Amino acid sequence: MVKIIEAKNVGYIYQSKYQKTKALTEVSCSFEQGRVYAITGKSGSGKSTFLSLLAGLDVPTEGNLYIDGKDIREIDRDAYRMNRASVIYQAFHLFPLLTVLENVMFPMQLQHISKKEVKNRAQEFLAKVGLPDNLYGKMPNMISGGEQQRVAIARAMSSGGQILLADEPTGNLDSQNESVIVELLCKLAHEENYAVIVVTHNEKVAEAADVVYGMLDGALEVVRG
Repeated sequence: MVKIIEAKNVGYIYQSKYQKTKALTEVSCSFEQGRVYAITGKSGSGKSTFLSLLAGLDVPTEGNLYIDGKDIREIDRDAYRMNRASVIYQAFHLFPLLTVLENVMFPMQLQHISKKEVKNRAQEFLAKVGLPDNLYGKMPNMISGGEQQRVAIARAMSSGGQILLADEPTGNLDSQNESVIVELLCKLAHEENYAVIVVTHNEKVAEAADVVYGMLDGALEVVRG
């Protein structure tokens, strides 16, 4: 399989006026489409810092991070986040004043796709995540947490990219909805050919992943896969 993302000796240092803090140390790994990756580790181990680099929110202070073979420092990171990679958060981050359907339509509207096609494609994405059409006109606060997370996943898919980055996506869910989201993320990787990369404390998520990376004090190792 083709490596869609590759990290080579990636390091990251947070620097303030008074001190430097090394968050990542010589992280090397790769990610391919069609697989689910779990990145596990305690709070403060560097997981979220690494995810932010994978999302193009910053660049490494050491080493190289390649996206489709190009160094992340040399690509348009705004375009990368709009068209190639999307982040799913624990707290959903849906737009509260937009309906379910409008939330999913939003990324496509930024891409200047016709209004009719945007609506049709948004409905297709919501159907893929198993959300019934009687919820499409509701506001986010009118549906359950599990349903909100499925909307967030559908919105991430609507950007058109094949990289889904998830930050504790089951953290606010009960066990039943947790299972639904884990199954959905696996389905998107194995049937829709997404690269799904999940930062998680959840053992159930890690068990379902094809590859598990463990992070400790900014260093990463392969746990399984």
